[in-house]
Amino acid sequence: MFGLFRRKKVEEIEQVEPEVTDRRRSERLDIYADAVAISNNGRFLKKGVALDLSSDGTRLRFENGDSLLDGMIVNIARYGIKRRAIMRWRTRTDVGIEFLEEAD
Repeated sequence: MFGLFRRKKVEEIEQVEPEVTDRRRSERLDIYADAVAISNNGRFLKKGVALDLSSDGTRLRFENGDSLLDGMIVNIARYGIKRRAIMRWRTRTDVGIEFLEEAD
């Protein structure tokens, strides 16, 4: 009777972390700088914050990024960046931007 209520030993399963594949083509810097998104015809769209930066693009955070356009000009004045860009991915607040060329 004393052995009936013992818990069975549970075999421990080795947990393996999945490999994370970084698909970036260039090194990314963590930054925190004001950023402005402007339409291709020069109309102000939104003001937000750049959270990381590479030569290929940036991640921008907005209070709400829903109304952004796929094509835009991104201005990050602290780093002297004003470039045409397209949106590659979007969450409710964050937007992944790929730079295309130097803006006029």
